[in-house]
Amino acid sequence: MDANEIRRLIINMIRKGAIMDVNHASNPPTCRVSVGDPTDPDGEGLQTDWLPFISARAGATREWNPPTKDEKVVLFCPMGDPAQGVVLCGLNSDDAPAPSNSPDMHTRAYPDGAIVEYNHAEHSLSATLPAGATVNVTAPGAVNVYTKEATVTADTVTLDADVIVKRSMTVVGAFAFQAGMTGKGGAGGGAVMKIDGGAEFTKDVTAAGVSVSTHKHQAQGANAPTSEPIK
Repeated sequence: MDANEIRRLIINMIRKGAIMDVNHASNPPTCRVSVGDPTDPDGEGLQTDWLPFISARAGATREWNPPTKDEKVVLFCPMGDPAQGVVLCGLNSDDAPAPSNSPDMHTRAYPDGAIVEYNHAEHSLSATLPAGATVNVTAPGAVNVYTKEATVTADTVTLDADVIVKRSMTVVGAFAFQAGMTGKGGAGGGAVMKIDGGAEFTKDVTAAGVSVSTHKHQAQGANAPTSEPIK
């Protein structure tokens, strides 16, 4: 093996390049890498065949986050042979700068503008999604949230469930129900309902078995006190 061939093998062992194309459907998924200028005889340029790219995990735990076209990568070629190469993704560039420059931040940015980040100095986790985005959580067993205070701001909130409120509830806006209401006094015999204000009903109201609008009284005579309502 002459000196030029040895030099070529050494140069090709570790190269920087850019993604030309990605085959998401191959097994394993593969990509092609462009290194240098293939038309420059002095530039040591080459375009690889389809090569596997390195994922964060690929065992019992697996992760899917494929490279994208023009992403800057490092090409590792055992024995200097590009045909045996594997591709390490994740080099920032002018066209793909780091999404944060904070030493306290773990940030992941997506091409649609979504950003998920955790600031370990401020103990703050945030997810910012673009307009029209949705969040779906499927947990057949249970979803448990433990916190001191929770605030939900939305145009509408729909709960398709039997809801149990174990402590007090204050409704600032209008309160409406469509399928009736039932209740009972507290453990200490407190009233079921107290209203500081008026109430309007479009139909009769029954209190302790007595109709408010149709109950009668026993005649007591002129100027006599009204009797108790007749049930």
